[in-house]
Amino acid sequence: MQNRRRISPSLARLSAAALALLAFAGPALAHPHVWVSVRSELDYAADGTLTGVKHAWTFDEGFSAYALQGLATTPDGKPTEATLKELAQVNIDSLKEFDYFTFATRGKDKLPFNPPKDYSLSYDGTSLTLHFTLPLAKPLARSGTLALDVYDPTYFVAFDLADNDPVKLAGDAQGCTLDLHRPDPAAGATSATLSESFFNALTSASAYGSQFANRVTVKCP
Repeated sequence: MQNRRRISPSLARLSAAALALLAFAGPALAHPHVWVSVRSELDYAADGTLTGVKHAWTFDEGFSAYALQGLATTPDGKPTEATLKELAQVNIDSLKEFDYFTFATRGKDKLPFNPPKDYSLSYDGTSLTLHFTLPLAKPLARSGTLALDVYDPTYFVAFDLADNDPVKLAGDAQGCTLDLHRPDPAAGATSATLSESFFNALTSASAYGSQFANRVTVKCP
């Protein structure tokens, strides 16, 4: 399995910064290396089934500037449409190994997703935002309890729910209630005591990052 120490020449040539976003970049001095503000929308169809989740992930300003360094820009200094399209494709392709950092369950059953669609990168002058839709492999009946977690198993990327209304229910979600759980800040402090070799040994199958999960719990009658 590929890890952040093994980067193919073609991907490294495309953008080392984009690979850092995907937790494939070379070792640094502390974890996490990238911070992401999460906004998500759970989409319910007219028949009441949950069809998927839409994400908008905004990366920290420092990383966004680094990610765009040396890439094609317009005369006013903004990334070109081609640059954003290329970076979006690299991110989506590489996130597959990490299940797009999105994990859904109902009871003990894991709910698989189909490949992302409608993906793009936007830039507001300071930060990059990755937009994409993850369709459920099979629409889920509305009745019952759903848990949706967003986290990086390797804790290379730190995800935080945005401050105001970070998760919304869209469509026919009548009667459903939503509860948000943010990770314990103490867990992040504990990670600072761990060695870089510990983090370098983590993979997409690691359970370590689950303690930093942002959880959305939806209950529907």
